[in-house]
Amino acid sequence: MQKRTINITYFYAFFLVFIAPLSVPLAIWTWYQGWVTSADITLAIIMYCLSGLGITLGYHRLLTHRAFQCKRWFKQFLLVCATFAMQGSPASWASLHIQHHRFSDKEGDPHTPRFKGFWYAHMGWIFRDHKPNFRRYGKWLLKDKDVKHISKNYLLYSILGLAIPFAIGGWIGLLWGGFLRMFLCIQMTWCINSVCHLWGLRPYKVSDTSTNNPLVALFTFGEGWHNN
Repeated sequence: MQKRTINITYFYAFFLVFIAPLSVPLAIWTWYQGWVTSADITLAIIMYCLSGLGITLGYHRLLTHRAFQCKRWFKQFLLVCATFAMQGSPASWASLHIQHHRFSDKEGDPHTPRFKGFWYAHMGWIFRDHKPNFRRYGKWLLKDKDVKHISKNYLLYSILGLAIPFAIGGWIGLLWGGFLRMFLCIQMTWCINSVCHLWGLRPYKVSDTSTNNPLVALFTFGEGWHNN
């Protein structure tokens, strides 16, 4: 079972780092060919907003920090939208992020740039088999029926994030609203781990290296205000 988990981890990391970026030149090529319509771009923007808001409101604010409460249907909606970003299941994402906050920029932080630099914090860390420690960081997550269900069926929900743009816009919709959108969304999330711990404003002197980066904040629905 452990070997299988590691294999899946490496496959996932390889896909995100080496396959997903191919969507950028492909998208540029389809644009150059005149195959992309305003509807395709609108679809990509909508899917980006859904997956990005799912991450910041659902995974981060609702699950990790428990910063607000909402109706059950809205919680389910946010968590499903977050799976479209293909950044991990609700339970694993939140527990790893709780661990990050517990050891921010110290030993035990899964993606700090302090020890291994920018590229490790940005994407290199996903090649490590970081198994979420639910007993220490978010034992309550697996007691939540919605979190447990969506986490168990995470792969199916994340594929839905590709099936929807394909059903609406065909192959161009899949490319722009699916793969390109997913690539851009995950890159911006990774920028919070790397860029926002290296470059930006520090109005508050805290123990970690978090900064406020307006450019990252613009594309992450405010998450780039990382020092606030």
